[in-house]
Amino acid sequence: MIDSHVHLNRPEFAADRAAVMQSARESGVTGFLNVGYDPATCEESVALAEQHADVWATVGIHPHDAELLADPEGALTAAGRDILIRLEELAAHPRVLAIGEIGLDFYRDLSPRPAQRAALAAQLDLAARVDLPVVFHIRDAWPQTLAFLDEHGLPRRRGVLHAFSGTADHVGWARDRGFLVGIGGPVTYKNSTLPEQVAAADLDMLLLETDAPWLPPVPYRGRRNESGYLVHTRDKVASILDISPEAVDAATTANFRRLFGGPTTA
Repeated sequence: MIDSHVHLNRPEFAADRAAVMQSARESGVTGFLNVGYDPATCEESVALAEQHADVWATVGIHPHDAELLADPEGALTAAGRDILIRLEELAAHPRVLAIGEIGLDFYRDLSPRPAQRAALAAQLDLAARVDLPVVFHIRDAWPQTLAFLDEHGLPRRRGVLHAFSGTADHVGWARDRGFLVGIGGPVTYKNSTLPEQVAAADLDMLLLETDAPWLPPVPYRGRRNESGYLVHTRDKVASILDISPEAVDAATTANFRRLFGGPTTA
């Protein structure tokens, strides 16, 4: 298994990060994609990837922090342009596999929506310049984000719709345009509709992820999530699709390599 979306640099792991990673490896996790979401975590993700042969990084500015790049009216700022320059420098690092997580979040609206759209557009342009796929964060903004992508232009290397929470129509949109969907702990929740979307998706569209330290699967709800808990998500996906866990491992690992360029040590 590859944990395609994790935040091992978070302070929640400061005291026992090495033990958490080793436990995950013992559970069958062979790779970690550590995802940046602001300037500090992008630097931390790259540093972590330099220290471990089975860790890779992404760099990007989360929609919550879109005002780091653009003003409330949606114009890029001078400080934002400087951040984009640094992201482009980091994106050239061989351990960086994607731009992200970026997107639109209309649930919390921590940055004004014009700033979110401007930050997304600027980082899509960055992904085009550095020729990397994109890790998308979308919350309560599915129609708006997908329409934005269709209007702005799809990333050449496509990407993954992280923490997928869309509808069957959004699965169809992803299938038609060559995007993958990230499946995490919520697929195990009692009232989740995510199993229906997993059933509607093709196996070659799926990635496994934890988003640790957040979104732990059953039976760990209410606790810190860890990459080692990915087995519960994997087993639930296998049950939904009526295939073996090993088949899910093989397919999602192949999907990861196809999207992100095929790191051979994972």
